[in-house]
Amino acid sequence: MVFQRTLLAFLLCLLPLSGFAEDEAKDSGYIEYIELQPPFITNYGGVGPLKYLKAEVSIRVTSSEAEANIKHHTPHIRNNLVMLFSRQTDESLSTAAGREQLRLEAMESIRQIMVSEYGEEGFSMLDDLLFTSFVTQN
Repeated sequence: MVFQRTLLAFLLCLLPLSGFAEDEAKDSGYIEYIELQPPFITNYGGVGPLKYLKAEVSIRVTSSEAEANIKHHTPHIRNNLVMLFSRQTDESLSTAAGREQLRLEAMESIRQIMVSEYGEEGFSMLDDLLFTSFVTQN
């Protein structure tokens, strides 16, 4: 009976350690920001006076493999983002909520590319997308 209690106490001590090891494995500490250069400059808004948008975009990844894969597909990513940005309207860009929606759509566009190239693994390659600069001119 004493042996069983000692064994149980020993196993209970190991549980938090194994959980910590899993958390440490998930968070390897690798974070890289990929700045898409040159900045995006595109017309938007359709018919009417000329309007343009300038956006500087950075992509955050958490593995060197994801970094390499995203850099490899940068031309495809840039094409899709230019097309997305050019479809915007004054209404969608005039509010913080609209710009946040655009950021989420841009991130989803990149995820679709990565999933089409790498399957389900591609979904997690992109950790976040940031607008480091965002200017519109009417």
